[in-house]
Amino acid sequence: MRYTLFTTPILSPILRVISRVILKIIRWRVVGSIPSDQRKYVLIVAPHTSNWDFVLFVLTVSVLRLKPSVLIKSTLFVGPLGWFLRYCGAIPVNRSQANSLVSYIASIYQEHEDFVLIVTPEGTRSPNANWKRGFHHVATAAQVPILIVYVDSVIKTIGIEGVMEPTDDIEGDIIKLKKFFDTKSGLKPKNYAS
Repeated sequence: MRYTLFTTPILSPILRVISRVILKIIRWRVVGSIPSDQRKYVLIVAPHTSNWDFVLFVLTVSVLRLKPSVLIKSTLFVGPLGWFLRYCGAIPVNRSQANSLVSYIASIYQEHEDFVLIVTPEGTRSPNANWKRGFHHVATAAQVPILIVYVDSVIKTIGIEGVMEPTDDIEGDIIKLKKFFDTKSGLKPKNYAS
């Protein structure tokens, strides 16, 4: 077993306590709960509008006791930064190989009893009304549900909304998701396009 920031003995429980304290100090809260009957899913989170989202991500994941993976462009995996990203559960990806990437991620789901992939459907911290469809393709190929998580800076909340089963109507699914996320406010609301 490869240890990550969220699975390292001694360190992970300490991180969990620190994360709770920090969230309390900055007056953010985590609401909802991870479905106990789901061990594999694609977790989407939006709006993704700031680099500070990463800090909230680490705090929230720690509090929820998740052991997630996240896709990050392979060019960042250099030296100590590469080691740190892998330790945080990052998987390096070559963005030019989108089709084989979906198959590769689906195979990871098949090989593991537990696997959570976190994806930001906007694909950028800049305004982007045209969401990436990769998270839906992965969920469909791996035959896993999509867990919907939101950030709302107005009420300082990271919330777990629930699970969605992907359908064959990808555009319809995206419209439903965007309609929900349009009601939320990221850390930098001007960086979100509805």
